[in-house]
Amino acid sequence: MSTNKTKAVFVYRKSQKPLFAAVFVLFSNLSRGVTMKKTFILVAAAVLAISCTACGAGSVTASGVESTASSAAVSSSASSSSGTVADAAKYSDSLKGLITYMGACGYIDGNGLQMEYQLIGAKNGYRYTKKIDKKQTVTAEFYEYDLKNLNETAKKMLDSVEQNGYFTLFNKKITPYRSDNGKYLMVYKDSASGDASTARQKEAVVKFKTFKK
Repeated sequence: MSTNKTKAVFVYRKSQKPLFAAVFVLFSNLSRGVTMKKTFILVAAAVLAISCTACGAGSVTASGVESTASSAAVSSSASSSSGTVADAAKYSDSLKGLITYMGACGYIDGNGLQMEYQLIGAKNGYRYTKKIDKKQTVTAEFYEYDLKNLNETAKKMLDSVEQNGYFTLFNKKITPYRSDNGKYLMVYKDSASGDASTARQKEAVVKFKTFKK
């Protein structure tokens, strides 16, 4: 590795500010007479490092990922409102089935954002954000576990939920709901408070917990 490349990596790791590292490489190399082509390559590498680390260690999202499961609630819930009656028996006992069912009930809509579900030992997971009005937003995360093939992380997380009512991730306590069949977790957050919000959450929790009971 050349001296210039080594110095660029050192600045990035020590300062944790890759943008400044890119600027450093640019001016450092220009002052040494390094060709613009080589300088551009080094700066491009630093910019790539920025995009790859943008989420940071505190984020559990894998942004930009959509799948059949993530968009399953779109058509089902586009015209629905919370509390809509849907027959759970019509949906498969899978994360896709659960998401589609919750969408049909009106609790979520739109495309989901796939999460870094491996961090909590899950099989898969998605987050949905639904805007109730200008001041109120509901966020719901859904995770599926393979109960017949739980890894150590999954066992630790699920045991913590059962014993303590929460699991810990990045030193933060997260309180999820677990479905009655044990396969799914839901993290539900409402930016508003009040009777209407409380009632909506209770309804959503009941629908979730009793899915494929």
